[in-house]
Amino acid sequence: MFIGLLEDDLAIQEMLRLLLQGEGYEVIAYASAEECLADLHREDAQIGISCPALLLVDLHLAKSVSGLTVIEQIRANPRLAVLSIILMTASVFIDKQDLHRLRVTLLPKPFDIDEIINMARTLLQT
Repeated sequence: MFIGLLEDDLAIQEMLRLLLQGEGYEVIAYASAEECLADLHREDAQIGISCPALLLVDLHLAKSVSGLTVIEQIRANPRLAVLSIILMTASVFIDKQDLHRLRVTLLPKPFDIDEIINMARTLLQT
C-alpha cells in the first residue's frame, strides 16, 4: 500500500518514512507542496503513477503554502475526494470545522510512534 508524505522537517520525514516502510508500506516523500500537488493531480494512468491510499501533511510548511491550502487544492479534485489525509501539527489552534470540512484526521505533534501506526492502519483498514 502506498503512502504519501509531505513534511519539510527532514528528520521527521525520514523517521516517518522508515517507520512506515518498516510496517510494510511503500512511502513517497514529497520535497515540496508543489511536487505533491503535481504528482497527485497527474491523471495519466499510462505513466504508472498510482495515487497514495493515505497522505500525511504537515500544517506548517516552511517557504511554502500551508498544509491546509494543499489539502484544499487536493479536495477540489473530485478524483481525490476520498483520499485519506492525516494533518500533522504542533499548533494548538486548529479550526475543527476546517478539519471536518476537509475530511482530515488530526495528528498532534509530538506524536507517539504507535499512534501514527494505529492511525494509518485504521485509515487504510489494514
